[in-house]
Amino acid sequence: MRISEVACKSALTGEKGSYRLNPYVGCPHRCAYCYASYMSRWKGEGSWGTWVHVKVNVPEVLKKELSRPSFFGETSVFISTVCDPYQPLERRYRLTRRCLEVLSEAASSGMPLRVMVATKSDLALRDIDVFRTFPEGAFGLAFSITTHRDDVAAYVEHFAPRPSRRIEAARILKDAGVRVGFFICPVLPYVTERDLGGLLDIAGELKLDFLSFDRLNYLRGHVGGRAFQAYRSLGQEALRRLEQARDDPRYERRLKERILREAARRELTAECHF
Repeated sequence: MRISEVACKSALTGEKGSYRLNPYVGCPHRCAYCYASYMSRWKGEGSWGTWVHVKVNVPEVLKKELSRPSFFGETSVFISTVCDPYQPLERRYRLTRRCLEVLSEAASSGMPLRVMVATKSDLALRDIDVFRTFPEGAFGLAFSITTHRDDVAAYVEHFAPRPSRRIEAARILKDAGVRVGFFICPVLPYVTERDLGGLLDIAGELKLDFLSFDRLNYLRGHVGGRAFQAYRSLGQEALRRLEQARDDPRYERRLKERILREAARRELTAECHF
């Protein structure tokens, strides 16, 4: 893993009122379906998962940006889109924690701020104390998950913390009074399809605050051969299902209908972003 410490000029990206914050660029999880792999080409780096840029000054830059008049209106901040904010390097650099402290201070001072963190890591448990400093309704954390089975996850997200650890972390956060949910993103043909009922049952058992779904970006050409390589390891039935989903123009509509139907049957509210 090649680690580069860099100084950033800006912390927040996006349009007024809706921003993204990435304390790092790059991620060691190497998920086969990760759409952010395009960053390797954009940054002129090697294979996705082999490098990380560490924005060592991002908390200070974030604090300056939030002091500008343009941020005094209602603002949402999503952490993160091109990294996992709780990847292993966070143990050393603590950039995500420090950014959250800045955001909590702003929210507590009266700024109408909403913050959402997405991660695959139970390292997030370290920062329960910070999560609880946000005003009610201003903070949420989503665990990204595609299957509840550790053995299956090993094929498609080999270096990420196993789903069982994320599920247990969600339980702990919920018990601690933190707003927590699942991002079932992406819904993987064959993999998530087979485990959808189980994931929804777990969400109901934990009384999660939200459920969000998105399709596999590979079906729009963003991931390339990495997904197919992982599916070959899962077997021919899995590979055939991936190809069927790619080629069927009705797939996404039918998938959405199934998700909403099965969630409603369990009296759960699900949001589909496709």
